[in-house]
Amino acid sequence: MQKTSDIIWQDAQHQVLFEILDLIKEPGADAQVLKKLQEYTDNHFALEEQYMLQLNYPKRARHVQAHNRFRKEIATSLKERDHDQQFMELISTFLTEWLKRHVLGVDKELEEFILESTYK
Repeated sequence: MQKTSDIIWQDAQHQVLFEILDLIKEPGADAQVLKKLQEYTDNHFALEEQYMLQLNYPKRARHVQAHNRFRKEIATSLKERDHDQQFMELISTFLTEWLKRHVLGVDKELEEFILESTYK
């Protein structure tokens, strides 16, 4: 039996990630908001990666590689010296678009695999 509902923990965590990305665009946002994004992302990715490992997810390597690219983008952004409003808006837009594609692409594939594995 395949359940068609979304995985609640994954959706809830994705929502928080998008909320943090929105905070980056706020006036006065600084590297601390990027640090918050980095910490939350690390926790979220670790949970997804644990599920992939436990379920022997066949596309795990590709998915982890995508996570690592996002981690690298955040780390690079934190190294920038000038976190002015223009930079923060630019990085927020870039990371938001990346995350949308990721959630609707490889995360959706993972969700389907988890549901199939859990509800067989």
